[in-house]
Amino acid sequence: MTPTRERLIESLKALLIKGIEQAIDYDENHPDFPMSGDHIDNYSKRWLLHSLLWSFSGSSSWPVRQEFGEFLLRSSGMMLPSGSNLAEYRVRVEDGEYDNWSNSVPRMEIESHKVMSTDVVITTTDTVRHCDVISAWLSSRMPLILCGPPGSGKTMTLVNVLTNFQGIFMANLNFSSRTTPEIILKTFSQYCTYVRRGKDTVLEPSENLGAHTWLVVFCDEINLPENDSYGTQRVIMFMRQLVEQKGFWRNDNVWVKVNRIQFVGACNPPTDAGRVIMPSRFLRHAPLLLVDFPERASLIQIYRTFNGGMMKLFPNLKGETDALTEAMVEVYGQVQEKFTPEMQPQYFYSARELSRWVRGIYEATVQMDGLTLNELVRIWAHEAQRLFCDRLVEKAEKEWCTETIDNVARKCFAGVNHDEVLGQQLFYSKWLSKDTRRVSKDEIKEFLSARLRVFYEEELDVHLVIFDEVLDHILRIDRVLRQPMGHCLLVGDSGAGKTVLSKFVSWMNGLSIFQIKAHSKYSLDDFNDDLRTVMRRVGINDEKVCFIFDESNALGSGFIEAMNALLASGEVPGLFEGDDYTSLMSAMRDSSSRKGAIADSEEELWRRFTSVVQKNLHVVFTMNPSGGEWKTRSTTSPALFNRCVVDWFGSWSPKAMGEVGKEFTMKLDMGDAEGVGGSWGIGDGEHLMDQVSAAFDGINTGGFRQAVVASLVSIHDITKVMADECAQSSSGECRTYLSPRDYLALIHNFVSSLNKLREKVEDEQLHVNAGLSKLRETQENVADLKGALGLKKSELRKKENLANQKLQQMVGDQNEAEKRKEEADKMRIAVDKQSEKITVRKEQVQRDLDGAEPALLSAQAAVKGIRKRELDEVRNLLRPPSKVQLTLECVAIMLGEKSLDWASVRKIISKSDFIPSILGFAVDNLTSRQVKTIQDKYLDGNDELTYESVMRSSKACGPLYKWAESQIKYSTVFNRVQPLREEVDELEKKANIAKSQKSQLEEEVGELEASIAQYKTDYATLIRDVEALKLEMEVVTTKVQRAESLIKSLHQESERWSKSSEGFQLILRSLVGDALLMASFLTYSGFFDFKARLTLMNKWQNSLDLLGIEYRENLSMVEVLSKESDRLHWQELGLPSDSLSLENGVILQDCVRFPLIIDPSGHAIDFIMNKYKESKIQKTSFLDNSFMKTLAGAIRFGTTLLIENVETIDPVLNPILNKEIQRTGGRALVQIGTEEVDYSPKFNIILTTKNPAAKLTPDICSRVTLVNFSITPASLQSQSMSLILKTDKPEVEEQRINVMKVQGEQLVKLRGLEEQMLSKISAVEGNILDDDRVVEGMELLMTEGGQVEAQISRSVDVMKQVERAMGNFQPLAETCKALYILLQSMREIHFLYEFSAKAFMKMLESALGTTRVDGNSDNERISQVVEYLFHEVAARVGRSLSTEDKMVFALLLMRVRNSKDQMTKGEFLLEDITTYIDSVFDSSFLWQGRGLNDLVKVTQEELDSSVPLMLCSAPGHDVSGRVETMARNIKKELSSIAMGSAEGFAAAERLVFSASKQGTWVLLKNCHLCTDWLQDSLMKKLQSLGAGTHPDFRLFITCEKNQNLPTGLLRLSDIIVAEAPSGIKASLSRFFSSVSSDHLKSPSRNRLYLILGWVHSVIHERLRYVPTGWTEAYEFTESDALHGLDVINSLVEGATKGKQNFDPEKLPWDAIRDTLCKGVFGGRITKEDDQKILDKLVSSVFIADSYDVNFKLVDTDDSPCLPEGTSQEECLSWIDSLPSYTPPTWIGLDGSAETIRSKTIAKSVISKFEMMLNLPGN
Repeated sequence: MTPTRERLIESLKALLIKGIEQAIDYDENHPDFPMSGDHIDNYSKRWLLHSLLWSFSGSSSWPVRQEFGEFLLRSSGMMLPSGSNLAEYRVRVEDGEYDNWSNSVPRMEIESHKVMSTDVVITTTDTVRHCDVISAWLSSRMPLILCGPPGSGKTMTLVNVLTNFQGIFMANLNFSSRTTPEIILKTFSQYCTYVRRGKDTVLEPSENLGAHTWLVVFCDEINLPENDSYGTQRVIMFMRQLVEQKGFWRNDNVWVKVNRIQFVGACNPPTDAGRVIMPSRFLRHAPLLLVDFPERASLIQIYRTFNGGMMKLFPNLKGETDALTEAMVEVYGQVQEKFTPEMQPQYFYSARELSRWVRGIYEATVQMDGLTLNELVRIWAHEAQRLFCDRLVEKAEKEWCTETIDNVARKCFAGVNHDEVLGQQLFYSKWLSKDTRRVSKDEIKEFLSARLRVFYEEELDVHLVIFDEVLDHILRIDRVLRQPMGHCLLVGDSGAGKTVLSKFVSWMNGLSIFQIKAHSKYSLDDFNDDLRTVMRRVGINDEKVCFIFDESNALGSGFIEAMNALLASGEVPGLFEGDDYTSLMSAMRDSSSRKGAIADSEEELWRRFTSVVQKNLHVVFTMNPSGGEWKTRSTTSPALFNRCVVDWFGSWSPKAMGEVGKEFTMKLDMGDAEGVGGSWGIGDGEHLMDQVSAAFDGINTGGFRQAVVASLVSIHDITKVMADECAQSSSGECRTYLSPRDYLALIHNFVSSLNKLREKVEDEQLHVNAGLSKLRETQENVADLKGALGLKKSELRKKENLANQKLQQMVGDQNEAEKRKEEADKMRIAVDKQSEKITVRKEQVQRDLDGAEPALLSAQAAVKGIRKRELDEVRNLLRPPSKVQLTLECVAIMLGEKSLDWASVRKIISKSDFIPSILGFAVDNLTSRQVKTIQDKYLDGNDELTYESVMRSSKACGPLYKWAESQIKYSTVFNRVQPLREEVDELEKKANIAKSQKSQLEEEVGELEASIAQYKTDYATLIRDVEALKLEMEVVTTKVQRAESLIKSLHQESERWSKSSEGFQLILRSLVGDALLMASFLTYSGFFDFKARLTLMNKWQNSLDLLGIEYRENLSMVEVLSKESDRLHWQELGLPSDSLSLENGVILQDCVRFPLIIDPSGHAIDFIMNKYKESKIQKTSFLDNSFMKTLAGAIRFGTTLLIENVETIDPVLNPILNKEIQRTGGRALVQIGTEEVDYSPKFNIILTTKNPAAKLTPDICSRVTLVNFSITPASLQSQSMSLILKTDKPEVEEQRINVMKVQGEQLVKLRGLEEQMLSKISAVEGNILDDDRVVEGMELLMTEGGQVEAQISRSVDVMKQVERAMGNFQPLAETCKALYILLQSMREIHFLYEFSAKAFMKMLESALGTTRVDGNSDNERISQVVEYLFHEVAARVGRSLSTEDKMVFALLLMRVRNSKDQMTKGEFLLEDITTYIDSVFDSSFLWQGRGLNDLVKVTQEELDSSVPLMLCSAPGHDVSGRVETMARNIKKELSSIAMGSAEGFAAAERLVFSASKQGTWVLLKNCHLCTDWLQDSLMKKLQSLGAGTHPDFRLFITCEKNQNLPTGLLRLSDIIVAEAPSGIKASLSRFFSSVSSDHLKSPSRNRLYLILGWVHSVIHERLRYVPTGWTEAYEFTESDALHGLDVINSLVEGATKGKQNFDPEKLPWDAIRDTLCKGVFGGRITKEDDQKILDKLVSSVFIADSYDVNFKLVDTDDSPCLPEGTSQEECLSWIDSLPSYTPPTWIGLDGSAETIRSKTIAKSVISKFEMMLNLPGN
């Protein structure tokens, strides 16, 4: 910092005053012997030298101080001991002599418990002399600044001095790059009050701080605030005003004086990164003292004191204090020298590390009963590794650090077994014991695994793998959180486990976890509310809290600034004000009284509050080093690094990924490959296996599982490298970042893909094998049937022969039977006569019997009708009615039973043959006695026993009675006719003899007839068998024929199935490899374009080859991951049919994480809306007021939510994207802001953006699956062909679409039929041929299949015809592709040149819109369209290019049109190129573009309501007037607004919204001033414009060329690059058009304006000739000339007293020339030669002679002369008379300048042209 005279004098003055005060104090304290003579002389001289040294060189380094001290000694003649310098001595007031500063340093010892105190100051030589100087400056009430590197003790020194001052209250402020004056005003409002003193308003410290107390505002990092757009540090200049003017203007325009307020500051040197040189206007008031790092001796002194205090706990180790201190300082010094912040931001090591080291050792040992030297060294080394190694990035750096620690230990600690102490990994924890103890890795791993299971259940359902790195990080975080003021900065990729591990460790240590619930509308006020809440919880309730703060939560610079202050001082300025402060103090009083503490003042309460906050609030910052802000964090917010312990998570190492991969694939079925055995990763793949070998140490080392995990790691690494390469090669495109979350997704996809693929293959194998088995079985059955058919033919012949034999036998027996029949007839006649006689007798007997028989038959019939139930009823009677019993007794007598008691009777009727015995009863068995008994006792002897009476008693007994009665009657008759029966018997005996003879004859006849009948039967049977055989043979023959036909028809399927069956083994062998490739595709491919995807797939396959993992080389990801029917359905829903889109469709279907779709064309969004239409998909955006409500509803009810225009993710989505589901009481909950919402498993969220250049952060990339639908050249060619056919051959295009649809449908149908066949065949039980339905079904399927194949065949023929018709237009489509590639590559020339596929398709539409000439062939039509397309591309693209680049583009268009069109090598002039372009293209070819001169046509014909027109110009060239003029001319309503302020943003948004509905026009001016608003608001607004937008709406944007213009907006817009016309005439016209008419009323002054315009035009024109005109391209603007005009007006006004006519000689020419040369124009010039040119130019025209007639503006023959009259009209007329072309001589250059410029431009054009030709793809 350059010293100023004022600062040095003021610093000296303060020191001299202190010396005088010391002398006065001495005299007052020693009245008996005051200073006199030599005493006062010596004191005065030495104090003067002391004051000069520290006031003049206090801000210098030690070498400068020493040199200046030597100069002072030489100048004064003073002498010091040899080898010493003036800075080492102080002046003793007691005798006026020098005394070494070291003599003033007291010998200090501290108690062991003081080691942990952060406010202990160890006095050293440095602190003593610094405190002496600082106290002098503080006493003078001057502001002062301490400057020095972080950790040098600046703050400690200042605080130490201030605490020794009486009547001072210190307020701590921590500045950052975004600090504003508001922070000081907030501090004032907290500690000060406004009071009225007379007419003045005074701000002074509050009375509660103490009467007459001074408020000292300590501003740490005072030089961090950035300069504003005016180059001013606002907060510093506000402090300058307070110091200089002693007051400030309040918001109510009241001047407030400040009283008893002093500023002190501390800062890093201005040469450090991120530091801003403070203005000298402030520094002149503030003495500056450089406080460098303590010297080694000071460090030894400080930390010997601390170590000595600590060693009091262990007297046996007291002798090791010096060795311990030496070792610590030695390691610190070496590490500090080796690693610098230039290497990595976190490589900053200060003395704070030594303090943390001491506290860490104390924390680890304080609870120990005893400590050995070995254990002390082990703890010393452990803490050293934590402090110095944990923040290192590279493995080699960590190894160096560990080795350094080991070497220092060996050097400093004797008597220690170093190999034993330092030879193993060190783990320390107090979780397994009451105090900190060394633990083994396995022991702590087992403990943490058990605790993690509880953590999953109680807190967070996220599975963690405890691999070695995770174990290290857990213990590191635990170590920090156990320390007072322990804060962590965890730096690593998203998904590395930073937040989860912090939550776990906090939970383990009983700390409450606090995270802000950020969302898009979460403001700094909300953040301050959250800070107040958490600080009150900690400070009042003594709650220990871990505040986890991710960088994505820093939604504004104020967030980080507040955290910066909180870390630095335990408070945030202005956080507790007014009521908040009052309530806090009240709560603190209550809290203090509960604890028995007494607080005297609010100041004490506040200090107690902040100290408790510092002690119990632990902040854990999580950051991603991949983001762009990481490198700047250390400079903009240094407290993050100074106050936090940095733990570098980085990304997961290969070993870590190996352990994670092993854990998640351990139980996965790898199939036969694992069991077969083999060697994997041999040769080139060995290094891949080595990467993960540590994870498999001793567990299947070198096995297949290790190869699989190695492939997962390799695939992730390959993709990461590819992502970085794509990011470097593409300009303007978005990029992706890979993180551990992607690796976890890869594993998840692999496991899922492998299981699905195995299940699918095994199912198919089962079906196919079953089908093949059935087919083979059928073939065998057919063969069997054929064999059986042969046997049947043989059997048929036998049967026919046997039938003939039977026929012969039958004829022979027939003759013999007829002879015997005649004899039998004769005998029958004799027998018949005898029978007639017997019959007569029988009839007599029968007539008697017939009278009784009907009754008997009737009775038998009735008995048959008795039901079993009725009989059972009788049987079950214990005491039957008498009639029932009598009836059954009667029956029993007839049946021959002796016993007639009821029990016996029941047994009779219980018999199963009871009824049959009655029905089969023979009447002749009845004896006369039985008949008599029955008649007397039951029938005749008992009148009451009748059929009717018995029937009434029992329905079963009635028929029995009737039977008994009829049998008795029949028996009576039977006995009466007995004599006649005997006669008949005798006759029958005789007749029987005759009958016997007759029977013998008849028997013989019967035998013959039977034999004949048998022959007939046998013959009939044989004939029937023959017919049956014939029928069976016919059926079998038919079955065989059908089976053979079926087998023949299924031959192709059978072969295909056979091949499939054979291929199943190959598929099963390659199952793991296929699953790896599928998982890689689903996880990583979505972001990349088609070409990059092919490259990635080749690299992945190569990795598998190296590892020896089999895979299918011809594996199609689209086919294996989706069905043909699905793809056909997707296309029906609107998914484009190109390969990239189909692949993306597959990824969207199977992605593990929620997708973020990059969709510039909008086709994918339409597809998604159609796909989820039935599930009630909702579309929203972060800008919607009801977004939170919509989101909550979708989550709760499980619907799909599509969020548009996502480039930055609202933090409220983070828990959802991470799927942080909390399980509580059977409910699944997710946090949305401050609300917990029930989570439905059906919920789906899809994020989309139309901006292909969206700047995606690593955090976003890690949480989503990126799916990129950006149009590739191949897909554009396909779309172009479709548009060409739709326009020129609509019937062909319709036919093509229909054929493709039919082909797709038929292929799906064919596949379905095949699956049905397979299912039917495999589902048959038994023989297929036995089931006619199956055979018929198969025949039907085969018929349908044949029809489908025939349709496919016909469609192929039709497609060939379509393709022939399309082939005619293929050259046009290829031309479109080539033009699109050219447009995409134009961004390599300039950032403005961004052209979208939509813009190109509009150009093609315009070209196709030309009328086709009747009779023209297709080739002629193509030539016509191509020619017009080139015209349109040149006209529309040309307007977006600079003049030079228009020529480059025209040359490139030639190459696309005809590769032979190329300029020959050589040196060209600009005219050569333009002439060549004109010669190749015709005169109507607008290669310079259709732009501002055709603005109406461009606006009305070439734009639509969704495309803004961006007018880009050079600085100072405003073309908004052209738009306003056009609107007036065509009578369009145009609303314009100048951008640049927050008010303008809101107004612009309202205008765009209303105009888009009403169809009016909007003009946004100067949009280069608000690029962030363009990106964050306008782009999203434009992308959301839909069908409701009025077609007449137009948006115009004017801006200067600015690198920060959003690429997405450039792609969305139609751009016109508006270059200012060259030449003095054009420049003068622009200048005078910008001067108001009021200024041009005085002809005398107009002459000066004309000269000024001339100078301005010459200056601008010379810019065209850089480096000849000027040595570099200075940024001269139109505003320079307008400023010059104001300067001239002011000077002339002062000289002429406002007169319109004046004497030119009296004008202040010198003042005008000097102001223009040194200020207006010269302020931009940096080179002396250019300044001379400007001076000469201005001096040659701004002279009194310029008012002469015919004054020449240039000293050349053709020089223009100023006009005689200079009224406004005459000036404009003179300008119009100037030639458009400006000769170089007019601007002070010779004639060759134009040639040199022409060659330079031509060379640049050719260079760019060749560069473009060499680009890949061109």
